[in-house]
Amino acid sequence: MLEEQGRGLLKHGASKFFGWMFSVLKKSYTHLRDKSNHNKEESGKKSVKDLVRKGRDLELTEYIQEKNKLKDICKQLNKQGIAFAVKKDKDGVYQVLYQRKDATLVNEAIEKSYMKELKPKRSLKEVLNRNKQLVSNHKDISEPLKHREVNAR
Repeated sequence: MLEEQGRGLLKHGASKFFGWMFSVLKKSYTHLRDKSNHNKEESGKKSVKDLVRKGRDLELTEYIQEKNKLKDICKQLNKQGIAFAVKKDKDGVYQVLYQRKDATLVNEAIEKSYMKELKPKRSLKEVLNRNKQLVSNHKDISEPLKHREVNAR
């Protein structure tokens, strides 16, 4: 009889504890989710009006003529969580509007997109040939290791 009462108390206590733990985890998860959504609202691609409304110091980048470069730059800025807007001129030339505090990050993103073009791309054939050379240069692993005897002093 006492054992049954003890088990009942244990079950009741465990259910209360896990219920409390679940509520704590749920609150912390919703807090983190709301916080991450808040950061997403402040960063990323915006309209020019939204950036101007914030009233912070704004700057324009150099002229970007290629749309592919602009896409790469936008991807980099989104990854870094920078608020920016794209402005298109009548000539079809683009400029990126951003906050002055993010100037170094924007410049890095622009440099990365231009450096991609300069980096030579290796073909799949070259990579496979390189791997074959590395494998052929390696000794056969199935050979037993040769140990040297070391004389103790």
